[in-house]
Amino acid sequence: MPGAQCSCGFTVVNGDDETIEDHLLSVFTPEGDKGTDGQAHLEGEAELACLCGLRAGTAGELDSHFLEMFIPADRVDSGGVEHTVIA
Repeated sequence: MPGAQCSCGFTVVNGDDETIEDHLLSVFTPEGDKGTDGQAHLEGEAELACLCGLRAGTAGELDSHFLEMFIPADRVDSGGVEHTVIA
């Protein structure tokens, strides 16, 4: 049974290791890891921390931070494809 789905057609398959967050990070993370705020956002040396200074309690919180920093308001990637979680 499929899990979450993106408007571009990507679908999470139960038992697959790729999550919807992994998909969104792969399509929206820009070269140089610069977020919409102009700062670099990349997991640093310290566990569950971003180079911008954010410290997360869980890997999910860190992923959420990256998604917030990398996804543009129109949710369209550099190739012109929209990515929105629909299921």
